[in-house]
Amino acid sequence: MSASLYHSATGVQAPHCMHVVGIGRTGAAYVEALLRTGEIEDHLADPRATFAALVVDIGDQDMGLAQDYAAAFIKRLESRGIPSDRFLFQSVALPVPEKEEFFEGMNRTREFLKLEYPRYYWNPNFESYVPKKYEMPKAGEHFPRAVAKGIYANAYYAGDRPMDAALRKFVDHIEKAGLPSLVTVCFSMAGGTGSGMVVDLARHLSNVKLGRRIPVIGVGQLPHSGDPETYKDSPALYTTLNDLDCMLDDDKNAGVTAVWGDLYRSPFTGGFFVVNPEQSWQRLTAYTTTGEAPIRQSFKEMVTNRFVADSFMRFVVADNGRDLFRALRPAGLTGAPHETVSSKSRSWTLFDVAKLTHPGVQVLPGEAPSKWEAVVNQWIDFVPKYDGLRDGFKTDYAEVLIYGSRNMPMEDIAKTFREVVSKKYMLDSESSLHVSTHEFFDALTSYANVILPGVAKTDLEAFWSSQKVYDKLSWEEKLNEHAWLIDIGPMLSEPAIRFEGMAGECIWGCACWVVVPYDQLRGDKLPPANRKIIMEEGIAAMTKTVVATPGGAATKRKSKAPQAEPVAAE
Repeated sequence: MSASLYHSATGVQAPHCMHVVGIGRTGAAYVEALLRTGEIEDHLADPRATFAALVVDIGDQDMGLAQDYAAAFIKRLESRGIPSDRFLFQSVALPVPEKEEFFEGMNRTREFLKLEYPRYYWNPNFESYVPKKYEMPKAGEHFPRAVAKGIYANAYYAGDRPMDAALRKFVDHIEKAGLPSLVTVCFSMAGGTGSGMVVDLARHLSNVKLGRRIPVIGVGQLPHSGDPETYKDSPALYTTLNDLDCMLDDDKNAGVTAVWGDLYRSPFTGGFFVVNPEQSWQRLTAYTTTGEAPIRQSFKEMVTNRFVADSFMRFVVADNGRDLFRALRPAGLTGAPHETVSSKSRSWTLFDVAKLTHPGVQVLPGEAPSKWEAVVNQWIDFVPKYDGLRDGFKTDYAEVLIYGSRNMPMEDIAKTFREVVSKKYMLDSESSLHVSTHEFFDALTSYANVILPGVAKTDLEAFWSSQKVYDKLSWEEKLNEHAWLIDIGPMLSEPAIRFEGMAGECIWGCACWVVVPYDQLRGDKLPPANRKIIMEEGIAAMTKTVVATPGGAATKRKSKAPQAEPVAAE
């Protein structure tokens, strides 16, 4: 496996192989989307390339489409004479265990952790982090985060260890590539299955199997206002955002690793995208008013989620991964170590899929182009309304990728986007905004991907709304919505009992904790106002180590002092 290649002096970047892990129903949709794109097929025409895809879920009810697309993808490769062994597809449908089997695994948690940590402290106070009275849901129903985590743990550590085997096979296929690789790990931040499993799966993949050698990029999708109540303002969203914040923020992550070790360093070595589907949902709400309401609702949800996944994955594979790589560089995540300054609490990147037109919505095929132009401008103006951010967010860099047919006024669309994004999001005159246009195959569809680095979790409206829902839960209900760290004791989103001002209540009442200030985790103490402040502070800290060089300012100042006369050699 080749390392990521980027020549800083020339800006020349190597092509990358793209690989994907999808967890839960939402994650499976992202895998489907990548398999649908012709670009990933073109990538494999290069004999140095490989492509690995893995879908993981509880039950197989949402895997059928991904499996079908994988089978069709192999046929497409064969029709082009591309060896099918360059492609690996795995779908792991974890069964819902019987209650007795599940809790047998829960009781073995300390034994499991000992496999990763030979010096793991055998906590005598340990109890199952899922209450013994809990009744297991059926496959296809909602699973709380803690339960999904437990099902994953049993599959990774116990018996035949199917998840361990799947991840090893996934990494082995990546290792065969003669080009550098990028891996995306996709899931819903509001559902229980994806957000419950990802905290351990990403750790095992990135920190254990890959040894943090290549970028692993998190892709977490926010809920939209048309989602079922289980996902809108889900309490799981609040605890998930806190878990991710303590991974992505170097300062908070250091407070975790100081207690629990380097295997809890952030697994998302390539950064993290928060995908916002709200404008796409709003744009498609008027898709149809015919038919029965439940069927219509289900159809609109499906169209929205697949369109958003397709949009993101087209971006991932564009120009052999170069667009993705370039977008991560301003976040400080794909540069060489000497080029990297951490954005700390502002290490999130918003990926807003802003749909502008859709066939049959507001404008019909054959209507006057002027009507299309008016509708497009209207939906560009709606970008700030549906961006999912609280008022006041500003950044020093933004990127807008616009897609539309050659018949659309792309220059005018780009000009309007530049005006809207500059006014709403750009910090100052020194900020950079990159706007580009791309042809899209559907003459009646146009959209834009608005990429905003420098986001903090407290900028997300969903953080605050989900926090309110979480606060209404009982202690036991709150426990079920946790995943990261609960197997070793800390309930991250609660205040520590024994260490005043810190987060991470120990669920067994002992001294498990993390060095993370609770007011920062809760959002009572907000992060710096923008990423530029954090980066300037980081650069200032680095310049304190600069050593004066001969001929530099320090030398010139010394030269003004009186000098002794040279002594002639005899």
